[in-house]
Amino acid sequence: MKRRVVVVTRGGVQVARMLARLDARGARPAAVLVYVDGPARTGAPGAIRRALRWARRRLRAWRAARELRGAATVSVTGPLNGARMVRDLRSLAPDVLLLAGCGVVGDEILAVPREGTVNVHPALLPWIRGNGPVENSVLRAVPPGCTAHRVDAGIDTGPIISRRLVRLAGGETLGDLRRAAGALWVEMAAEIAAAAAAGPLPAGTPQHERHPLCRAVTDPAALAAAEAAAAAGAPKIVFDRWAARCDPGDLSLAPDALAPGPTDLHPAGTPAR
Repeated sequence: MKRRVVVVTRGGVQVARMLARLDARGARPAAVLVYVDGPARTGAPGAIRRALRWARRRLRAWRAARELRGAATVSVTGPLNGARMVRDLRSLAPDVLLLAGCGVVGDEILAVPREGTVNVHPALLPWIRGNGPVENSVLRAVPPGCTAHRVDAGIDTGPIISRRLVRLAGGETLGDLRRAAGALWVEMAAEIAAAAAAGPLPAGTPQHERHPLCRAVTDPAALAAAEAAAAAGAPKIVFDRWAARCDPGDLSLAPDALAPGPTDLHPAGTPAR
């Protein structure tokens, strides 16, 4: 009997590519749930305006679901972590839940899948967790990459299943790095979904450090600094240092064994307590 993998997502081009890749290899997930961005609230001032906003969110979710159909069985559920999503997931009885471009899920959602929830984070953990993964990787002198991990109650803190560097030739712009990280995400998300459908996933290697949570890089000065660092070839320099030091897929190493040495620029800060 085929194992049941359910995908939770907002939708989007990368998710469509991942599902198409799974379809091509005969590893369709059991279901894909597209959730609505925010909760509906009624009975307060501005209720009509909120109702219209809610309707627009529902419409966006239906459009996202329509774009994903063909490579999977897709349906629209309620807001992330809402009662309807919990109910829909329970009815699907997943063995494994895959988060694909998804927000932070709560304990009720994590309790649904029989074997757990997995995610592919578009940066190297434990160093770059949270938002703005590519920009923060460049600013913190960590090479771009992706990490497949089990999801726990923290944000990007669960045990690591696999971790890969984005291969760099040099001369990449910040936009090139984003596209390359996106392509690696598609590849790794398809791989972990197919593996979860074929058999039990490994328990993963615990993260021994929790570095500060990254926020989306929106400040013009910070974005300019990231662009300048990319233009100067800093990501390729850091990539060469890390790639020569170890195999990033060797998870038997403690995470701090992969970190740059004292001569490297690595302002990632003190691990959060």
